[in-house]
Amino acid sequence: MIPPFVDPTWRGCALDRDRFDHTRLPEQLFNAIVRCAGSNEFLIARYSPDSDNCDSFAADWETFRAYVFTEANWSLEYVLFDQSERWAVLADADVTVVGASPELADLIDQTLAAHGTSLVQLTDTDFPGLDPSQQPGTAYLLAVSGR
Repeated sequence: MIPPFVDPTWRGCALDRDRFDHTRLPEQLFNAIVRCAGSNEFLIARYSPDSDNCDSFAADWETFRAYVFTEANWSLEYVLFDQSERWAVLADADVTVVGASPELADLIDQTLAAHGTSLVQLTDTDFPGLDPSQQPGTAYLLAVSGR
């Protein structure tokens, strides 16, 4: 199988994008990324015909929500990241994939633990009973979460 990330040491989670609004991810995960990445500014690359560059915004939930709920910014797919490039969120038409360097993923897990969850648990919540022998594409979802 082709690794889910360019850097094979990265891990993260896969989310059912349909469980969330235009943000395509839970607030607690976004806030964990903000806290652990230590960035003041996030970048977003939208996949739309009228967008060929990145926009930036303050790294906080309300600003992010305001951005994605602004009609002119709407896009079916986007990539969210920061200048460090130690993490990224790919929100596409089917699934949201969050990936991070091992050190950052560990910090995100520690932060999520305060909410009783982890990157693996977020994947398992949205895609329960992952069994590669029974479901096509399951191996990819397991690999995203480092399994």
